[in-house]
Amino acid sequence: MKEGAKSDVRVSGGITRRGLLKWTGLTAIGTAALGTTGCAGFDQTDLAETGEGTEEDPGTWIPCNCWADCGSKGFNKALVKNGEVVRMGTDQSHDDSPDCPQLRACARGRALRGMIFGADRIKYPMKRKNWQPGGGENAHGELRGKDEWERISWDEALDLIAGEIKRVLDTYGNEGILLPGGVPQRTGDFDIGRMMYMMGGCLEQTGSVSSGAWTEIKNRIGLAEDVNDRMDLRSSELIVLWASNPAWSRAGVQTYDYMQCKAAGTKFISVDVNYNSTARVLTDEFIGIRPGTDCAMMLAMCYVLLTQDNPEKDPLIDWDFLERCCIGFDADHMPEGADPKDNFFDYVLGTYDKTPKTPAWASEICGTPAESIEKLALEVARTERCAIIMSPAPARTSSGSQMCQALMCLGAMAGLIGKPGCCAACDKGHAWELGGYSTIFKGGGMLGEPRNGTLGSIEYIPNPLNDKKVDLNEMWTSIVYDQEYTGLDGNKYKNPTHLIYDRHENFRNQGAGLMLGIEAYRKVDTVIAQNLVMTTTCKYADIVLPVSSMWERFGDFTVAYREQMIWTSQVCDPLFECKSDPEIALELADRLGVDKNVLRPVSEKQNVVNMVAAAQVSANADDTWENLVSITEEDLAELGVEGTPQEGRIPILDFKRQGIYTIERSEGDGRNYVPMEAFRKDPENNPVKSESGKMEFYCQAFVDAVDNWGSRPARRCS
Repeated sequence: MKEGAKSDVRVSGGITRRGLLKWTGLTAIGTAALGTTGCAGFDQTDLAETGEGTEEDPGTWIPCNCWADCGSKGFNKALVKNGEVVRMGTDQSHDDSPDCPQLRACARGRALRGMIFGADRIKYPMKRKNWQPGGGENAHGELRGKDEWERISWDEALDLIAGEIKRVLDTYGNEGILLPGGVPQRTGDFDIGRMMYMMGGCLEQTGSVSSGAWTEIKNRIGLAEDVNDRMDLRSSELIVLWASNPAWSRAGVQTYDYMQCKAAGTKFISVDVNYNSTARVLTDEFIGIRPGTDCAMMLAMCYVLLTQDNPEKDPLIDWDFLERCCIGFDADHMPEGADPKDNFFDYVLGTYDKTPKTPAWASEICGTPAESIEKLALEVARTERCAIIMSPAPARTSSGSQMCQALMCLGAMAGLIGKPGCCAACDKGHAWELGGYSTIFKGGGMLGEPRNGTLGSIEYIPNPLNDKKVDLNEMWTSIVYDQEYTGLDGNKYKNPTHLIYDRHENFRNQGAGLMLGIEAYRKVDTVIAQNLVMTTTCKYADIVLPVSSMWERFGDFTVAYREQMIWTSQVCDPLFECKSDPEIALELADRLGVDKNVLRPVSEKQNVVNMVAAAQVSANADDTWENLVSITEEDLAELGVEGTPQEGRIPILDFKRQGIYTIERSEGDGRNYVPMEAFRKDPENNPVKSESGKMEFYCQAFVDAVDNWGSRPARRCS
């Protein structure tokens, strides 16, 4: 919808401002409780009834945050008129074109207005009726998810939380407090996790629901999750989308960019469990496969390359890359101390286990016809510029780590690593075009946010208990069954969790082991949750706190794709009794004796402006960088922050008003990004993150980790 188009100014359900105040019992105190823009988004026709909105207001477009975490990125703007959000808009900072598409908002991003001003917002602190502090029988944990709620004040809620944190620390130590979801210090938040780090640490979860096995294995085997940028992929002759359905699951520009590849002549093949939306839009050929059997099919494709390679007449294998950049492929290239029989070459051929990984063998497992497997393997290997792009989904299975390694093996053998138009990678991440998170900074990107170990003005604080993190697959079993789990350091630990503090995550809805997780929640002494709405996780808590959204805070600064930086701003004052995550942490810090000057050394406003001031631009994606924004003394005074004037590409206030900065792209502009290109050219001076610095077909570090986890049969990729 264009910014000038008509839009219904009511949120879902047709609730008006007057209706909201009446429904929540706030009519008597009127608008003062909600701030001047506190009811943005409700029907402006009711303004006359409240005596407001008598003066004509042309409205102001405010860039506003989208935190849907869908794996893509959109740009939202809210039109605030007479104190209400009356319309949603999107990127119009430049003309839309295939080379430089506008970063448009999707339907989910536009729907955030209904979420923020919706009736289901948590409005005030609440306590589960039958829960009392002190643990033991006072908890009545069996009633979590069933009990009634009672409203309490912020002071009472914070006093109860601080008291329970102190009790658990004194009785069970820092390991007695579990924070699922990790600590989002990278966002510049100063939340409960940062506070716990300052108090000696806490138990955290490791592993990723989104990335599956990629989180643990990528740096062990040396394969990054990077995908070539969109302009480079236009040079691909063939793109195989393996379990990847961005037309359905990622509402940003990814499918549109794939369409530009198709217009440039790229052939698309889809390998998936169903003929999905992306296959209908893009693909020339569809290959069906059973869920969770990707590894078998990839091994069979490797078998085809090994048995049909003819270096003189029909070269199918990149032997030079295997020799220079890989270990463990054959018996002659195994790491020291490893059994030569465990090499990948002999495993695929079935030399020792007497099971050749033929297309017929794989077909019995994955249901894909053997001839289709063979045909795809040969087409991939014979195509000069071929990319296999996979979503994270196949790595979210019990054998997901083996699939990741199989993709690396296939890509390395077929010559898909570190070459223009080629890749074998997972498109995981908030912005697929980044070519990996490294390009959020200077590595391969055109926009940079140099932090040098800090978050604006905020020094990163490590978790003193980092080595004791519990893998998400053992998080609930170690609580419910009192089992030991394996920490990041490989040692076994008991899980003494007695207090769970949930913040931004919702594992009771998104994570695996739902019923086991409920048992774990009902077993501990105390569960605290803070969120925008009453999530499934919140329903199993003892104390629930209302949190303000990013629309109700000063703003946020982030990189979108390799070509955009986004600065979103505050749209409205905090609704109801909501407080931000940093505010909650600071109030708890007062009660727990934590130094607030370390927890939050600068204001949120100051920190965001500091990050904007530090942002840099590399016009040609080289090592020449310049400031993104120019700043004057007058700008600093208007923003109400401290700082130093500087020269830059655009005035800082212009950037704040517009909310987005984009570097225009065109074919042949010299800004393409090809992951692992430097490694391919010179692996000795550009090693990957594995122990050997090379890509590891046989990974001793992973073998050791699997042994520590008690799953030795997973030593081989099968």
